[in-house]
Amino acid sequence: MKPDPACPKCGGKGFILDSDPMKPAVACGCTDAAISPGSELGIPERYTESTFENFWEWWKDRHPRQSVLLNLGKALELLDHPAGRESLGSDISSKLDHIVHKCGALIPQSGEKPGETTWKTIRPAQEPSGFQPFQAWAQKDRTNTDLWWIDGPSGSGRSTLVAAALRAWCARTGKPGLFVSVRTFSQELKDTYYDVRSFQNQGFQSERDRMAPLQDAPCLVLDDLDRLDTDIRVARALAQLLDFRYAALRPTLITASRWAESLENDEGYALGRLNDPSLLRRLGQSHRVLLKPTLDRLLSHL
Repeated sequence: MKPDPACPKCGGKGFILDSDPMKPAVACGCTDAAISPGSELGIPERYTESTFENFWEWWKDRHPRQSVLLNLGKALELLDHPAGRESLGSDISSKLDHIVHKCGALIPQSGEKPGETTWKTIRPAQEPSGFQPFQAWAQKDRTNTDLWWIDGPSGSGRSTLVAAALRAWCARTGKPGLFVSVRTFSQELKDTYYDVRSFQNQGFQSERDRMAPLQDAPCLVLDDLDRLDTDIRVARALAQLLDFRYAALRPTLITASRWAESLENDEGYALGRLNDPSLLRRLGQSHRVLLKPTLDRLLSHL
């Protein structure tokens, strides 16, 4: 953040000293122009330009049309044969029916030249499970939701997607938000517990000081929750944060490599060590976005 050399307030220093020597220096407003878009939300530089549109273009490259068409063909073949449909079970077959119907199969009729099935659109099969409700919530407030869980393996676009959602939500509501790396924040909390000489905690911040911005943020992203430090005090502090935001109806967006319920029995999952069934139940009832093509997810159950 380079200051304006001609700024009359700070003289190009980028900070302003208070006449009271006991008060800290504050950043000058002339540095705002140098702040990258989204950084005021805490979004890392890599994701500051994230939007739903560029996420979708990236997603289509990662999950190309040809592989989606192949899976649509498999789904249609299973549904067209009584034995195949019966093997699916009623729940999976009804969901596959829904996807195939939304994609609009154009099957050659009798008397027509035989050929491969074509489709009106492949997007319902290609997009991540839960993507449309999530986008509608962020951009149009279509759902009354205050807890989202976005999971998928490394490189699946979790951080990009939540950064896009946070920016869209803030633009729609006019309210600020905050993007927090759970791993980094865990270390900051540990500094308040262990670094008594303040080599790292140079601002002498308490746990309450660290937690306040996260509690107060109108919309909060907790990126990589499954990388939360195993220190029990860190886990308790985060659980209190989630309780506070739940009671205050403040939206919280959580990312992790796995779904909430699949983490519960993991010995390395810090929140699981708290023996707090109420918290775990709420997390398991989050509105979920699974970063895997919807049709892939359904076929993986077979």
